[in-house]
Amino acid sequence: MRESHSDTTAKVREAMIIIVSPPTKSSPSIAFDEESNTFKVEGISTIVNAVEFYDGAVKWIDEHQKSISATAEFHFHLPYFNSASMKGILMLMQRIKQGADNGSSWSIHWNVEDDDEFLLDAAESFEETLSFPIQIIRI
Repeated sequence: MRESHSDTTAKVREAMIIIVSPPTKSSPSIAFDEESNTFKVEGISTIVNAVEFYDGAVKWIDEHQKSISATAEFHFHLPYFNSASMKGILMLMQRIKQGADNGSSWSIHWNVEDDDEFLLDAAESFEETLSFPIQIIRI
């Protein structure tokens, strides 16, 4: 059976998204879209050993830094995370800041519901701790 153009396009498009870590009940998905040059962390993060989990993403960035554009965007959409995850998220953001400090124009984008004070406060805390701007995107 012959593949249609849309089937082929879908397969090519899937190949452009690299899954760094698939989502689970307690962990977010982490993926890099080569086409849009966007790194995304999306989902709930209630992992007990979050530092270990997010260290996997840090190591992925270390291993692929040369293929990540100097203008990459790192998007976080975490509707809920626990305190253990906060440490892991901060560690990942520190790695992003390190890339920016080394000459890349990497940016952090924090997606948050307009009325979610917890997530707005978290973004401000991360920004203050890192001394690095975080763009808040209200959704």
